[in-house]
Amino acid sequence: MVADVNARLESGHSAAPLGLALSGLAVAAMVVVFALQSCATLSEEDCLTVDWGVLGETDGQSGLPLSELNRYRRDCAKYDVVPDSRAYIEGRERGLVVYCTESNGYREGRNGAPDRLVCPAALEPGFRRGYDLGRAVHVSLTELRTSNDAIESARAEIEQLESDIADHRESIRSDDLDDEERKALNDEINSMERRIKELERDVRIQVAGLAISIAQYQAAVGAARRDGYDEPMEMELLQALRRLVE
Repeated sequence: MVADVNARLESGHSAAPLGLALSGLAVAAMVVVFALQSCATLSEEDCLTVDWGVLGETDGQSGLPLSELNRYRRDCAKYDVVPDSRAYIEGRERGLVVYCTESNGYREGRNGAPDRLVCPAALEPGFRRGYDLGRAVHVSLTELRTSNDAIESARAEIEQLESDIADHRESIRSDDLDDEERKALNDEINSMERRIKELERDVRIQVAGLAISIAQYQAAVGAARRDGYDEPMEMELLQALRRLVE
């Protein structure tokens, strides 16, 4: 993996200006690191050639815990290679400066990412504020979508059951059935009617909580907007849900 990148660097670029060469090396280093992050384990070549500072910085920018270094130690111990812990930790601290911003906290919370609890004390408050704002939007919107999907699913099932009941009743009126067959169809009708009552109860429960859920979502979006985040309001979903409440 690393050899392929190094070979590309060495071929045809010796006359490049110094600035471009350095830029190319930096990009190549990042390419190698991203490739390493996608691997389950580090190979011997990876352990021998990786820039531990760049790997640490990339891990920090991704919000990965310091325990990643222990994984690298285990991988490389098989090849008698000891990671440069100091370089990795210093690089990771640089990366955390990028990760632990308020805006990135908002993005992580908004996307439903777990709180990794990796930010240093000096950066935690800003990251936490953004994360909580984004998380509030994510959670409230997810609840609304879940309620909407549950209501739509229940009503679709009710509609299908009502259609099946109508078909059964039509069949019962047929002269081709004996008493036992009619009884079986009536039993199925009774079972479907009980299921409809259960579904209707579930829908009533869902609808009863919609007004609070809508208010919570609107409050979360409003709080995010007041802090400068361009958070859109899911108007189509809100309109559909309001029709259910009315």
